[in-house]
Amino acid sequence: MSTILFTVEETNLIAIYKADTLTATLMRIVGALPDMDGDMRLIAEGASRKLAAMNEPEFSALSFSPTDEDEGDGYV
Repeated sequence: MSTILFTVEETNLIAIYKADTLTATLMRIVGALPDMDGDMRLIAEGASRKLAAMNEPEFSALSFSPTDEDEGDGYV
């Protein structure tokens, strides 16, 4: 299993767009990219790259829930 770390911002974004599968989650994020700009687009692109490097079991093993930056070191 690979070790992919997501920033708090990426985790929050994934939590918003999370679907039942990795593929569906990626499709939701990529589908929303045209409506994003600036920092949000950069966060979504980074999260998408990291998600694309995962497989379904790795994705299923992770919990993506909104979090506050003050709750940790900024990575999950």
